[in-house]
Amino acid sequence: MSIPTKSVKITPAIMIGGSGTRLWPLSRSNMPKQFLRLVDDRSLFQNTLARVNDAMFSAPWLLTSRAFVDMVNAQAQQMEQELAGIVLEPFQRGTAAALAAIAVAASQADADALVLAMPADHVIDNSALFLKAVKKALPLAMNSKIVTFGIVPTAPETGFGYIRPGKPHIVNGEEVGALVEQPGGFLEKPDLDSAKQFVEMGYLWNAGIFLFRASALVEELQRHAPAVYEAVAASIAHGTTRDLGSHKLLMPADGDFARCPHDVPIDTAVLEKSGHVAVVPCDDIGWADIGSLSALWEISAKDENGNVVRGAGFVSRSRNCLVHAQSGRRVVLSDIEDIMVIDSEDTVVVLPKAHAQRVKDIVASLKKMDAPEVSFTRSAIKSWGSVKIDRTYCDSQICAVTIDGRSSVTYRISGAERETWFLHGEQRAEYGVDGHFAPFVSGNPVSFSRGQVVTIRTLLGASEFTYVRKDPDLNWRIDDWFPQVVEIEMPKVVAV
Repeated sequence: MSIPTKSVKITPAIMIGGSGTRLWPLSRSNMPKQFLRLVDDRSLFQNTLARVNDAMFSAPWLLTSRAFVDMVNAQAQQMEQELAGIVLEPFQRGTAAALAAIAVAASQADADALVLAMPADHVIDNSALFLKAVKKALPLAMNSKIVTFGIVPTAPETGFGYIRPGKPHIVNGEEVGALVEQPGGFLEKPDLDSAKQFVEMGYLWNAGIFLFRASALVEELQRHAPAVYEAVAASIAHGTTRDLGSHKLLMPADGDFARCPHDVPIDTAVLEKSGHVAVVPCDDIGWADIGSLSALWEISAKDENGNVVRGAGFVSRSRNCLVHAQSGRRVVLSDIEDIMVIDSEDTVVVLPKAHAQRVKDIVASLKKMDAPEVSFTRSAIKSWGSVKIDRTYCDSQICAVTIDGRSSVTYRISGAERETWFLHGEQRAEYGVDGHFAPFVSGNPVSFSRGQVVTIRTLLGASEFTYVRKDPDLNWRIDDWFPQVVEIEMPKVVAV
């Protein structure tokens, strides 16, 4: 199993993972921040895709998990983005394993493949300057250096790791970055006094973005992190490849991948030990890693009173507030300062901006109460459409389902004793059981029982349904509704 890459182009590799709790209640385990529209009308992941829509890049590869594959495909389709393929990481084992999967697969097709690996959840306002830094880094990467991009600090920051630039690297008389010398080239998140010293000494923030030859990273993994490399290489060798027509799906073998050490970052596994690491500074690119609700306020456009309002918010005689209203309700603030109000689909959070880090403690307390709102949303995006819980009664759930134009879903009824579908309006759709299809009649109920295998498909344009789950298991996550025989199948028509 391998990733085919062209040596004349840079292959973007976008890493899409994360648990999604730092920005709760906006971000959840099943809807982490990379899929949210936090700064504009596109998600952070979609903005990352747009960033590499340039002639210097080939079609991107994505590294994600089975849990996010529907969301990944749906948002990529919204961007009309062509993909080279998707690598499905069986388990999250840290950035060392993630980058190893990218490098091993790429090097099997072309040892000289140049790969730009980046997280899906970063903000970069000035893409042109970022791409200029990538071009500047090319000679270093082609010289088998693992290049990391260091952000020129705007303030002493205790939430990021730092990079200490060493000897300048000169190419054709021009400085194109610096070597990162060990020990002490990579520094963990500092206290405030140390952060001030780091900024004064010209250290850079560690953004976790890398440019490298695939073979160069493979060699460094073999030398410094053999347990990670061997487990990942075996999982790719024993894995499977599926050609989906528009792109490939690479599925490393679960058993081999499970042998990867847990939570090993690439910094400690390789970068802090290697003598082949360089850094290229990035200045004024507008980089941010939104790590808290207050950070979201900091990077967002503000009105004349310092307020940030997204959605149906109204702020009167207030200063330096954040309103994020996505439930459809109007959120009104008056005569207050430095307050954040997050009105999500199922949770309202109000707290002082200075106490944004308290979200971590709040989430921990809610977990002890088994509150489902901590981890899961009331809506889910599928490759074929979307589903949202409108109301829950003691013996049923009333939901809204949209199936995209000329799409279908085939699934086994589970998690509820009975399901009933109502088609709205003049739309055309049909249902099938055991291969026999019949048309929906608008407003007329069609019911199915636990254990049946059902296909619902549209015939012309998107179709909207009211969907009732009778006697449901309320612990059944919305992400796991509509269980398919092939859970990771992603064509528009999903077959059993």
